[in-house]
This record gives sequence, structure tokens and C-alpha cells, in this order.
Amino acid sequence: MFVLVAFIALTAILGLGGWVWHQSNVIDELKADNQAQAQTIANQSAVISRLKFEAEENQRLTLELSKAESEARSKSDEVIRTIPKQIKESEAYNSNAPRSIVEFLRQE
Repeated sequence: MFVLVAFIALTAILGLGGWVWHQSNVIDELKADNQAQAQTIANQSAVISRLKFEAEENQRLTLELSKAESEARSKSDEVIRTIPKQIKESEAYNSNAPRSIVEFLRQE
């Protein structure tokens, strides 16, 4: 009888030891997964920060370009408004310019 009780106790102790060992391995694997996820989150946070900065920079540049375009358009409109009516009605004003002159005027 003592042998049976000892065998059952030994089996229970070994079973519990095996279960504890298995749980320890599961915990270690979960810690490794957690660290990998933390690294991924850190990398993604850095990328998000960089993208936010780039978006702000793009918005700033877009506003600058829009402002410059608006100023250029205003200057162009002002030049057109200052052309006297008599010149606007002349044949030379309304004729087509040679392509080379048009290309030259389009250059900045």
C-alpha cells in the first residue's frame, strides 16, 4: 500500500514538475513575442513620426508654391491690365507669335 501511495505521489510530483516546466516555456515564448511586438511598435511609431513631419513639410511647400503662383498670376494680370486699349485692339497684339518667341517667354 505504501508503494502505491509513494508511486501516486511521485507521479503527481513529476506531473506537476512537467506542467510547471511547460508553463515556464510558454511564458518565455510569450515574453519573446511581446518583445518582438514592442520592437515593431517602436519602429512603426518612428515611421509614423517621420511621415507626419514629411506631410507637414509637404503642406508648407504646397502653401509656398500656391502663394508664389498667386503672386505671379497677380503680376501677370496687372501687366495685362496696364496694356492700353488701343494696343489691345491692334492687329499686332492679336496675331500669333512665332513658336520660338512663345517658348522664350515661357522660360523663367
